[in-house]
Amino acid sequence: MATSIFSIGQSALAAAQAAQATTSHNISNATTPGYNRQVVVQSTAGGINYGYGFVGQGTQVAEIKRVYNDFLNKQVMASQTTASSLDSYYSQISQLDNLVADTSAGLSPALQDFFKATQNLASTPNNDAARQAALSAGQTLAARFQSLNDQMAQSRTSVNSQITSSVDSINSYATQIQALNMAILKASGASGVAPNDLLDQRDQAVADLNKIVKVTTLPQDNGSLSVFIGNGQPLVLGDQVSTLVATPAANDPTRLQLSFKSNGNTILIPDSAFSGGSLGGVLSYRTETLDVAQNTLGRVAIAMASAINTQQKLGQDQNGVMGTNFFNVGTPVVNSTTGNSATAALTATIVDASKLTTSDYSLGYNGTNYTITRLSDNNVTTITPPGTTFPVIVDGVQYAAPTMVAGDSFLIKPTVAGAGTISVALTSTQSIATAAPIVTSVTRQTQLTAQSSLGATNTGSGAVSAIAVNQNSATPGTTQTYTFNGGNLSLTPAAASSVTSGGVTVNYASGVPIPYTAGATISSGGVSFVLSGTPANGDSFVLTSPNVSTATISAGKVELDLPGPPATSSFTQLPAGSALNYTYDGQNKALVRSATAPATLSAVVVTHADGTTTPYGAGVTSIPFAAGDKIATGGFSFQITGTPSDGDVFAVKPNTNGVNDNRNALALNALQTANTIGNTSIQGSYSQMVSFIGNKTNEIDVTNNAEKARLTAIQTEQQSESGVNQDEELANMIKNQTAYQAAAKIIQAASDMLNVLFTLGG
Repeated sequence: MATSIFSIGQSALAAAQAAQATTSHNISNATTPGYNRQVVVQSTAGGINYGYGFVGQGTQVAEIKRVYNDFLNKQVMASQTTASSLDSYYSQISQLDNLVADTSAGLSPALQDFFKATQNLASTPNNDAARQAALSAGQTLAARFQSLNDQMAQSRTSVNSQITSSVDSINSYATQIQALNMAILKASGASGVAPNDLLDQRDQAVADLNKIVKVTTLPQDNGSLSVFIGNGQPLVLGDQVSTLVATPAANDPTRLQLSFKSNGNTILIPDSAFSGGSLGGVLSYRTETLDVAQNTLGRVAIAMASAINTQQKLGQDQNGVMGTNFFNVGTPVVNSTTGNSATAALTATIVDASKLTTSDYSLGYNGTNYTITRLSDNNVTTITPPGTTFPVIVDGVQYAAPTMVAGDSFLIKPTVAGAGTISVALTSTQSIATAAPIVTSVTRQTQLTAQSSLGATNTGSGAVSAIAVNQNSATPGTTQTYTFNGGNLSLTPAAASSVTSGGVTVNYASGVPIPYTAGATISSGGVSFVLSGTPANGDSFVLTSPNVSTATISAGKVELDLPGPPATSSFTQLPAGSALNYTYDGQNKALVRSATAPATLSAVVVTHADGTTTPYGAGVTSIPFAAGDKIATGGFSFQITGTPSDGDVFAVKPNTNGVNDNRNALALNALQTANTIGNTSIQGSYSQMVSFIGNKTNEIDVTNNAEKARLTAIQTEQQSESGVNQDEELANMIKNQTAYQAAAKIIQAASDMLNVLFTLGG
């Protein structure tokens, strides 16, 4: 029995030693990343039946158990990969937000300064200082566009660097996990005893990998762990490791993409497959924010420069010639896909900057159909020759007929280079077109005139001719109506009159009927006329003496009368000394056109007050007149308002002395608030981009803080179960020490019992 007690004491001593060693191991690894505390699991050693009952044989250590909660660990992993993604996204987008919203380094101040300079130029168009200020402001604005684009390009380079670094780290962790799989298999061997520390190391490697890219794990029956990333692409399968590589995209050498290399095969993985981790964060930032921001900035630059250039070319500069481009405008970037046929070629040209989007496009050919896809929403335009042929215009970009074979494709970026390539084209302040190339004038008729008209219900053949006005006795603004009835004429309003026939003049008092004699001259109120023919009873004849001319002609402007695209003007400068004249014909209420050589007449389009239009050919010289109608011809337009007098002449001439003319400068300045990008102004479009980035930054920041708080809560719960509590371990150490001392007492007692037996036997 003493030997049995001795064995029991030994088992208790061994258990206490194991417990104390485990507790010490816990304490020493309290700050080791990924360490899960371990506990000794004891079980009874059983008993021996001595007839009177079973006598216990002590204890044994069943296992050293790792305190591990798989559910909490998966929650930590899910929250951690999301937090890492948001953290990475926020670190990038916050820099971009600070860049575009900067009140001194952003684009808004430069835009405002440029239009402030054009406003000052409009006030003093002949001032050299004002002209230099406008040119310098344009150069500053172009430089600001370039600076912002350069910093976005640097951000893109930073993203590429992070992708490369992340790929290296992912491959390194994959190798570590594979090595730990092998070590765990070797350590567990045939016994199947779990090597806790190796399991912790593997879990920590997976957790570190999960911070870079979202991972999914699958335990295998042999104790190894398979690791998958993306949409289920295998990274580690037992002792097999796939390699992740970053290579330039086939259709965009500036853009790194990710691929798997496994068993000699390379498999491209779309960016959308990486939804978590720091790698997923930078990929999302590049796709959702950086691409959109750089394209938007480029669109603002292209639209602004195109609008300024268009208006500049409608004006006349200080040298008396039509304006030229103010800015050099960027062109679409066209990338040929790697593997295209040797002769593959495509030309894309921006023809309507107002219709540009912020999307990139792809052009493909399957041997029958060409397809242009807007990548932002996958909207497809199909071109099927011969029914549909090139050139084709999609969203303001014209595509010339490409050279392609089946399978060839191109990536088109219409606006990405817009901000980086904008520059000022003008080299002289004199080249700023502040003036309009035409001037208008009116020469009013100073002599009173009179016009006649027949009653709407006349049925006879009576006709009025030889109208004459006595400049001394006639009254402007009067109307005389002569009504025929029974061989006499009655005058309304009643007034004295006279009739001259055959050299004899007969006077008639006011209200007295006037006998009708065909061909006689009738006079009243200073207006005389000849009435001939055979009037019918009830026929009326109206004579009007209009007021003195109040008609005016607008300054006139050159306009884009050729819709294109791109919209252009058919205007050519009028030669010196020439003129286009419009003489008012009061009798017919029309404008009679004539040209002073070497100018010639062109077709006319009249736009009426109700918006309808009436076209007239170049050979039509008489155009019906209505006050306020817009008259467009030869690439320019003007309006005549007020009441003209018969003989008024309205002229359009070349602007031969336009150094102080500011009409085109005013038009340039008006572009600040004009809707030049769809339904948005230049400033409005940029403000939308700033707002988009600001709102996205705030969204990521708020979500990130919330996810971090959630992660902290889950980690706290996990550590409360699996982490090392120093106070608890200290208590366990005292408990184990006491157990050890008690086990030693058992052995001492057994030794004393044996000594008694030895003494009795001696």
